Amino acid sequence: MIELLEEQIDQLTESIYNLMNGKRVEPLKLPENYPENEIKQFVNYFNSFLDEFNNFTGFMYSISRGQLDYEPPKGKLQILQSFKNLQANLKHLTWKTQQIAKGDFSHKVDFMGDFSEAFNDMTRQLKEAFDKIQEQNNQLIEANKIIESDRKKIDSLLRNILPEKVITELKESGTTSPQLYKNVTVFFSDIVGFTNKSTKIEPALLIEELNELFAHFDQIVNETFGERIKTIGDAYLAVWGMHYPLADHAEKCIEASKRIIEYLDNRNIDSSLKWEIRVGVHSGDVVGGVVGISKFIYDVFGDTVNTASRLESNSEAMRINVSELTYSLVNHKYRAVERGEIYAKGKGSIKMYFIE
Repeated sequence: MIELLEEQIDQLTESIYNLMNGKRVEPLKLPENYPENEIKQFVNYFNSFLDEFNNFTGFMYSISRGQLDYEPPKGKLQILQSFKNLQANLKHLTWKTQQIAKGDFSHKVDFMGDFSEAFNDMTRQLKEAFDKIQEQNNQLIEANKIIESDRKKIDSLLRNILPEKVITELKESGTTSPQLYKNVTVFFSDIVGFTNKSTKIEPALLIEELNELFAHFDQIVNETFGERIKTIGDAYLAVWGMHYPLADHAEKCIEASKRIIEYLDNRNIDSSLKWEIRVGVHSGDVVGGVVGISKFIYDVFGDTVNTASRLESNSEAMRINVSELTYSLVNHKYRAVERGEIYAKGKGSIKMYFIE
């Protein structure tokens, strides 16, 4: 009996030692015929405590791993209730954190002492940071709207200066190459007696008049699928069939020329300032490209342009003077008066026609 008691005491001592060192302990076992006495009662108490302690250990382990839905064990350990309260608080804290993560910064905690203060301070800082980010985002949105508006204005200005294809090339590569355009028709005009008239008109009014005239010219040119290339003082240069290929480029040019003269005739009826133009038209090939590297100017070059200019110089007020080549392209639609061969500076004799 004494030997058995010593054996149980040794087992109990070892179990308590293992518990203190964090090792798992199995319940103590007594022989089935062990008498009902204080030793057996103590062993039963110890095994009951061991069972509760093991369950409690599993509960604490689940909380430490963030497994907050772990079902808490039942037991009489007083500390168990404290950990149940901790589990409930952590669940509630998790929910509040999720709401804050969704952008609701109104949540606070007041059940965990110093931690509550630190958590609430973090929430406040998060809200301030979020508000600042939102403010910066709103400013960025407004800045982007301004940039987009400015970009549209710049694009609109560029389209008034350069052809769309050239704009695209400059945006993509920063450069553009000259290109040969075949089968186009060039329109060249200037205002009759402009130099003399300009000396008798206030500069501001003169610019206003030219702006109004050329704005109407542009409208007519665009409506007939042509492109205004440039103006030089009172001179106006446009091309049909260049960046927008046209089988009837010569016909479109003559149509625009007649509409421009008709516009001036109608305007002169009611205007105190009377403006008349000479028009020269020639068809052929041209080279188009950007001139300059700091201030881009799109221009066209070639014998076709030079010939159109000479035809304009040898035209008459409110008449459309065309070359033999251009007339051959439109004679099925427009009638003309043959003028014969006329000498043009730098070109020699050129056969010319007045479109009726």
